[in-house]
Amino acid sequence: MMEAVDNAILTDDICIVEAGTGVGKTLAYLVPAVASGRQTVVATGTRTLMEQLVDKDIPILEEILKAPVNLAVLKGRSNYLCLSRLEAELNSPDLFHDDDRRRLTQIRRWSRDTTTGDIAELAGFGEDDQVLRSVVCDAEVCGGFACPHHEECFLFRARARAMEADLVVTNHHLLMADLAMSARLDDPDADSGPLLPSDSILIIDEAHGLEDVATVAFGLSTSLAAVAEAARDSLTLASMADPAGTRVLHNICRRVEDEYLKLLGLVLGDRERVRIAPDLPDCVTVSRQAAKAWHDLDADLEHMALEVSEKAAETDRMTDLPRRISEIRFILAEVLGGVDLSMVRLVEKRGRGGTFSAYPVDVSDTLRQRLFLRGRPVVLASATMSVAGSTAFFRERLGIPDGAAECILQSPYDYASHVVLYTPTDMAQPNDDAWADQVLDRTAGLINAVGGRTLVLFTSRAAMTRAAEALPQRVPFPVLVQGSMQRKELVERFKRTGNAVLLASNAFREGLDIAGDALSCVIMDRLPFEPPDEPLLNARSERIELYGGSAFSDYQVPLAVIRLRQGFGRLVRRRADKGVVAVLDPRIITKRYGQSFIDSLPPATRTGDFQAVIDWCGRNLR
Repeated sequence: MMEAVDNAILTDDICIVEAGTGVGKTLAYLVPAVASGRQTVVATGTRTLMEQLVDKDIPILEEILKAPVNLAVLKGRSNYLCLSRLEAELNSPDLFHDDDRRRLTQIRRWSRDTTTGDIAELAGFGEDDQVLRSVVCDAEVCGGFACPHHEECFLFRARARAMEADLVVTNHHLLMADLAMSARLDDPDADSGPLLPSDSILIIDEAHGLEDVATVAFGLSTSLAAVAEAARDSLTLASMADPAGTRVLHNICRRVEDEYLKLLGLVLGDRERVRIAPDLPDCVTVSRQAAKAWHDLDADLEHMALEVSEKAAETDRMTDLPRRISEIRFILAEVLGGVDLSMVRLVEKRGRGGTFSAYPVDVSDTLRQRLFLRGRPVVLASATMSVAGSTAFFRERLGIPDGAAECILQSPYDYASHVVLYTPTDMAQPNDDAWADQVLDRTAGLINAVGGRTLVLFTSRAAMTRAAEALPQRVPFPVLVQGSMQRKELVERFKRTGNAVLLASNAFREGLDIAGDALSCVIMDRLPFEPPDEPLLNARSERIELYGGSAFSDYQVPLAVIRLRQGFGRLVRRRADKGVVAVLDPRIITKRYGQSFIDSLPPATRTGDFQAVIDWCGRNLR
């Protein structure tokens, strides 16, 4: 693998490397990249993988090279505290709850001590904590250089360090945001620059997840928070410029939030999410009432933009505000009035508000032009890029040019002796009412057989919640649930406990490294197909069918195969690891397409006999 990476660096070329668990892919790409003397950017899929690189792999690299590495870590915006939003929340007249004020005060105290502003350092807040989410950096409301806290901004400080470092560790989200910004820079009037060095060696780890991240990055989205922040900033700016003349603007700013919520309600009705598209099944068109509400909101936003443009010019403050308001108007127009079939348009309810979004159906051409044809070394690494030995699906989805070098390396671990793959054939189909109860029965049986030490991966939050309620009464082991605390804290508690059960969703299929006896069983409730009502899935399927392909065989199955491989890969992290992987979905055996899943997995010993699994655990697991 080092030879393949080194050759890509020497020739400024592209290289795809699939390296099974145990190959040592991180050091295999870090050593030649850093030893080359060129600046290197490593983009990983998750925060967990970034932390593993920084805390474990790079210290080993420094020992190998006998020299320190000038390192910078750069995460996406939402990982950093925004001092401006924190100040606004603390001063908000809408802050009624003492508990919210207490938690905001706790965040403010932490902000005075932290050097990074990385919210992963902040203990006592769950992943979805609404108070914490309200004070992190957000592209839709960022004031940029016009922000009064710009000089002390944690995000901009991190970016400045990255430009000077020899090795930058970041994530896919920020890399794709950087490419999207570079696309804007093709406009000579654009006033912002790239976040990451544009001519460095680029290594994309966990590259199998790049398409989904690119889809969001090259899409458009606006929210109630963006409208509310724009209105609040407009009033602040107006009071600076002309305190006595803000009455008209004040009335408009008070209206726009209500108008946004009215529009959202008219489009959604009693649904949580809709796709806007005329004449397509399971999609909606914009009604006359919704169109009227949209035009009312747009007129007020236009008036707001005109008012603040004058006041920003007078005061030389918040000069980005007119652009932010114009972007909200543009996105609403694209979602509610766009006709380009290359975009999928969504309206979704989220908390009290919701979002209007438009995402590209296909990002392959964009990635080909902006990522792969730039004359720089690009290494794409992952343990799960192939389907039944072929990387054709991965190459096509990302637009990787023909002729790119490829290196597929199998894991050196002894899966046949160390892993049992349990694929029952005596269970109901997932669409049968009896299946959910059978999943709970088999899950409890496996947990008890291995003595806890189990990761259960669900394809839906509802199934995870149901298991979280039922399993504590059926197994004598601690049951931990995703979302109850920060991911890092949750995983550490699972490791420390030694016999715990961790219930999680798709987010834990990758980036989870739990070696040794703490994890001896991975259970997946069903084959990880996308939900049939997923709008992007449907839009991509329509596009594939339009060009004569089979959406199920050419897209849905390969995507699910890669996700199943990721889940399987959570079990064996070191040479001595042993255990059971269970797929409680009989379709992997009973359906013809199931063979693609089996052929893509490591060569474990497979059985459909539950008692045989119990017996194996008794012989092989302590």
